[in-house]
Amino acid sequence: MAASDSPADLAPSARELVARLGDDPTAPVKVVVSGGIGTGKTAVLTAVRTALRSAAVPALTRPPRPGEADGAVVVDDAHLLDDAELDALADRVDDPAATVVVATEPVVHRPALRALTLTLQREHPAVDLGPLAPGDVARLLSDAGGTPSTDLVRSLMVATAGLPFLVRPAITAVTEPDGSSAGIPQAAQFALIERLRLLDEQLLDTLLVLSLNRGLGADDVAAALRLPPDRARALVDRSHATGLIEPSHSRAFRRTLHRSLAEILGAARHHDTEISLLLSQIEMSTLSPDLALQLAEHGLRDDRLAAALTELASRSGGQPARAARLYRAAVDAGAAALSPQLADALAMTGDCVTAGRLADELLGSPDPAERAAAVRIAASIAAHDGSAAQAADLFRWLGPHPDAFVGAAGTVACLAAGDLAAARASVSAESGGPPTSTARAARSLAEGLLMSLDSPYPATVARLSQAVATDVPATAVAPDTPAALVTLAALHGGDPVRARSVIGRVAGGGSDGQALFVTRRHRLLLGWVRMQDGQLTAAGTDVAAAGADSETSPLHRRDALWASALQTAIARRSGDTGAMQKHWYAAMEVLAEYSVDLFSLLPLGELWVAAARLHQLERLQHTIDDAFALLASLGDPVLWSVPLHWSGVHAGILANAPDAVAPHGQALTAAAPHSAFARALATAGRTWLRVLANSVDVDEVTAAARLLAQFGLTWDATRLAGQAALQTPDGRVSGAMLQLARDLKQTVAEQDAAPIPRPVDDDPSRPSYMRLSKKEIEVAELLIRGMPYKLIGEQLSISPKTVEHHVARIRRRLGAESRTELLSMLRAMLTPA
Repeated sequence: MAASDSPADLAPSARELVARLGDDPTAPVKVVVSGGIGTGKTAVLTAVRTALRSAAVPALTRPPRPGEADGAVVVDDAHLLDDAELDALADRVDDPAATVVVATEPVVHRPALRALTLTLQREHPAVDLGPLAPGDVARLLSDAGGTPSTDLVRSLMVATAGLPFLVRPAITAVTEPDGSSAGIPQAAQFALIERLRLLDEQLLDTLLVLSLNRGLGADDVAAALRLPPDRARALVDRSHATGLIEPSHSRAFRRTLHRSLAEILGAARHHDTEISLLLSQIEMSTLSPDLALQLAEHGLRDDRLAAALTELASRSGGQPARAARLYRAAVDAGAAALSPQLADALAMTGDCVTAGRLADELLGSPDPAERAAAVRIAASIAAHDGSAAQAADLFRWLGPHPDAFVGAAGTVACLAAGDLAAARASVSAESGGPPTSTARAARSLAEGLLMSLDSPYPATVARLSQAVATDVPATAVAPDTPAALVTLAALHGGDPVRARSVIGRVAGGGSDGQALFVTRRHRLLLGWVRMQDGQLTAAGTDVAAAGADSETSPLHRRDALWASALQTAIARRSGDTGAMQKHWYAAMEVLAEYSVDLFSLLPLGELWVAAARLHQLERLQHTIDDAFALLASLGDPVLWSVPLHWSGVHAGILANAPDAVAPHGQALTAAAPHSAFARALATAGRTWLRVLANSVDVDEVTAAARLLAQFGLTWDATRLAGQAALQTPDGRVSGAMLQLARDLKQTVAEQDAAPIPRPVDDDPSRPSYMRLSKKEIEVAELLIRGMPYKLIGEQLSISPKTVEHHVARIRRRLGAESRTELLSMLRAMLTPA
């Protein structure tokens, strides 16, 4: 017996059997050893025979003939015996004094074999052999002199499925003097081919079919191989009994098995078998997407397969990754004229490079429908990459088109670039198709966007909302999604409830049902809604989720701009100056290659305010001028211009430039009769300026702050209240303002702390320590010792509320944006060197 077949290498149940025979060879034993090919059945029976011969007990290696009553019976490969031989074994099992050890593959549906194994199992539990566990593989590798690292053991398990007859040659390939893990797959395949050559051709054909897809059964094999049903069932049973097509085996092992079978049977027979399977599946209408993909990816070229894949792809709505894979396979299988569908599917999965290349090739197509699809796809990719001007150029070149979806896409792209005439022209053509739900939604989107330029917000959002009323999943790429555009309109219109409702419904969708960049787009917009409402932690979670897999699938330019601007906004509101600076510079890198568009004004406004904080306004001025020029080209629509003017007010305040504030304040005042949101912002802006001038009116500030919160700017509202608390010398007024800030924060679903903002310092040249009064220095010294407000008050004979007021004023004077930053600055100032 070879060293590899020694009892020490056997499974525990097999070693127990051998040990039992060694202890008392004359005692009757009846047991079945069950396992697939190459699992060690022969090694077990060899060890059993050795134990019996050592005790001079004769052992038959075949079924006993009539009259042969003496000796043990040790039979291998019982599944290959005929029914008469199996009956003879069953008769011997009935002898109480006989020893019968039988090894077999676990064939289930053969009555004679099943009866024999059940009889033996009543006498003794079966010795079941199967794939080795990773721990066993690691032990064998170590015994052979290898290093059982996790990665190496995993590679062995994937290549061999843990089957012992494959594990040993694979380990040898690793442990040879010039061996490496790269030789594992080849060594395993060579050993597999060697074993498969011992099987009969019908079993090989059956294994070839079953290795394609786990869902195939006996009827599929019978139809593909033109076999009687009973014969097909027996072959499928034997195939499963080999242990080579277990569901637990990796996809890589199944591919190796299929390649090995194809090599043995030959290319012609392999092709004929797969064609026969394809035709039978099509005839029975049972061809599954997975099987069709397997046939195509194994190299089958056939027009019928291409047609089937195309049909399956057209029915995979809501699963862009599956559609792209099916369309690509259809092209590989020989389908022609599929480029538009494939480009659409690829773009939906985020493979914009390949989709863009296909779309560019189709721009010269003589077919108008193909040309329009190519323009829509190329323009959508351009918009996604932050090039609204290029997207608009494409639709201007195309001109009006009767397809409602293409027309709506043109309206979105041209409006984004500020070309009102082209936007109106995109939907001027009469519809050439039926009024489907997709067409109705597309037209509602286009008309709603055009209404947003000169109609009141309620009418605009009502029309736009009809574009998101359909549940039909998107199967074609567009410059933006209806949900995103409705959310943007709602954010610009100061309608946080509508924005949160629309984007909240779609932002939870996974990339299985949506394009990856669509999922990211929605998640970033949800984060923006939460950020404006003061939910900074939740907003941070959203932006992190949007970029969770950015290493494998980097953010495209539009998403990168929104992500960086959102992170800048969160950092500014959290008082993290370092993070704000970092993310602002990252956004500027993106913005340098970005074509400003109508639907990116919100992140631009946030970057504008941050630029004022960082004294970098000149770096952004050209982009701001472009944004206002774009708005002017559209007639300065109130809905889209109001938030940017609000950002201009804040940028002017932070830059301590009253002349810069005035134009934006005047624009908000002029828009007030046409927009409730503009009216609220104009009121808040005037109140803010009076607060900074140390004129704090409790009722006025309260009304302005609550208006801001009502329109979704809860963080701005708490900032206004906090600013008022810092600007007034009246303790009662200050307390009322701080309480207002607390009340506003409590309206936010998530309790994220918004730091009290600071006004522009009127004399930044003065040293920090000279900005604090004597009492403030006393409070600061106790504060950095970690004392709470109550104990500080008792120490200084003042109330805790007064201590809170002093701390707030200290924070304003020093420019600290958070408590952590405040304590750090105070320690630097007041702690002796």
